[in-house]
Amino acid sequence: MSAIPLEPLDSDALDRVHAQAMRILSEIGTEVHDDDAIEMLRAAGQTIDGTRVLWDPDFVMAQLALAPSTVTVTGRNPQRSVVLGGGSLAHSPVGGPPFATDGERGRRDGTISDHIELVKLAHASNVLSVLQSGTTEAQDLDHESRHLEMDYSILRYSDRPSIIYGTSGSKARDAFELAAIAAGGREALLAQPMTIGIVNPNSPLVWDGLMVDMLRACAEYGQPVAITPFLLAGTSAPVTLAGGLSLLVAETLAGVAIAQLVRPGTPCILGTFFSGVDMRSGGPSLGLPESVLTTLAGAQVAKRYGLPLRGGGGLCSGIALDAQVAIESTMSMWATYLAGCDLVVHSAGWIEGGLTASFEKFAIDLEVIAMFERLRAGLVVDEDSLAFDAIAEVGPGGMFLGHDHTLERFRTEVFMSPLFRSQAYPTWVKQGSRTSEDIATAQWKALLESYEDPGIDESMDAALREFIDRRTREIDG
Repeated sequence: MSAIPLEPLDSDALDRVHAQAMRILSEIGTEVHDDDAIEMLRAAGQTIDGTRVLWDPDFVMAQLALAPSTVTVTGRNPQRSVVLGGGSLAHSPVGGPPFATDGERGRRDGTISDHIELVKLAHASNVLSVLQSGTTEAQDLDHESRHLEMDYSILRYSDRPSIIYGTSGSKARDAFELAAIAAGGREALLAQPMTIGIVNPNSPLVWDGLMVDMLRACAEYGQPVAITPFLLAGTSAPVTLAGGLSLLVAETLAGVAIAQLVRPGTPCILGTFFSGVDMRSGGPSLGLPESVLTTLAGAQVAKRYGLPLRGGGGLCSGIALDAQVAIESTMSMWATYLAGCDLVVHSAGWIEGGLTASFEKFAIDLEVIAMFERLRAGLVVDEDSLAFDAIAEVGPGGMFLGHDHTLERFRTEVFMSPLFRSQAYPTWVKQGSRTSEDIATAQWKALLESYEDPGIDESMDAALREFIDRRTREIDG
């Protein structure tokens, strides 16, 4: 048996996936439920039959060539800029769950207060370089206008780039208008993106009106968009991974083509979210081998097409903070690191298949990311690290524990997790028999207390609030 392939597609397989994607687009086509997009595609020479588009492969590839291979996204603080491309592994917290949970307050409907706490936790972390609006749904606010407060909380309590709430073109445009205020105007935002949009075609092969409009909004404002088909093997995609991968390519490249028609040069990110299905329940099976393989294959596809790669972070199907959640999440995170993803979404706090944002899981995931970052740092081999003098001084049968070489370096050379400890059973009992979940509660609370407000210019904040108040009145009206 051979080793696990880090590149599961050989050159012939990669060519065959591409060829089938082009065949899907040209012979089967996609539904596009947006009149303006249909007319643009008709004018561009595509074959249109009602809402069905049959795509010319040469046109698709020409459009793809317009998308840049890297994009820099910044926050209010230019020093927070992140380059997406080349395996940057920029992490963001969980996004989209309607519920929140923690060890003290239990599982509950998400609120704007929960959302703000999670924003502050993400900002206080040193491993989440991209924020995420909708880290939990603010269900205590009106569903038509709550996106404004969630997007605002990112701009107010952090100065890092962010993924917008989105879900429709109008909500995306609201987010971009808020970002434009923070950037100093629309032209400034166009010149230097501050936000990222995520669109999900309705697999298989349907670009519904909401997602097309959001895709168009991202292109209009020149903000990068992660095009991410949500594929489940055996339900929204063929049960075979190769078939599903060809579908992912077809749907993604159709989205890239539309974005480039709206604004040539719109940054597009190839998203991989391809999982199996537990045929006993019909639920997504996250963090299993199929997800890992398709993430690795997605990296090969993204490289072929010259697009940055979006992957999922600590994804899991489990409900409790138990072995299932730990294994699934770590498998998912391994995939993103081995694939060299650029944007890693849902890196911290995801549990219950994405239905819930867990504060304890958030703290645990941050610790796991820190471990992976230590792996990325690799090994240093120089005179100091080889430690010949220390070895000579200690000699055969000696002990390095109290040696100066150890005492001067152990804090930086040895990863010591505050969550995962090595201790004797009697000591563990004496200290209260605390589980990792117990320690994680204390950990996220300490992280929240460590949050430092980046501040915001009063006139900018007033302009943001004025826009939110005006748009809320318009939406309510």
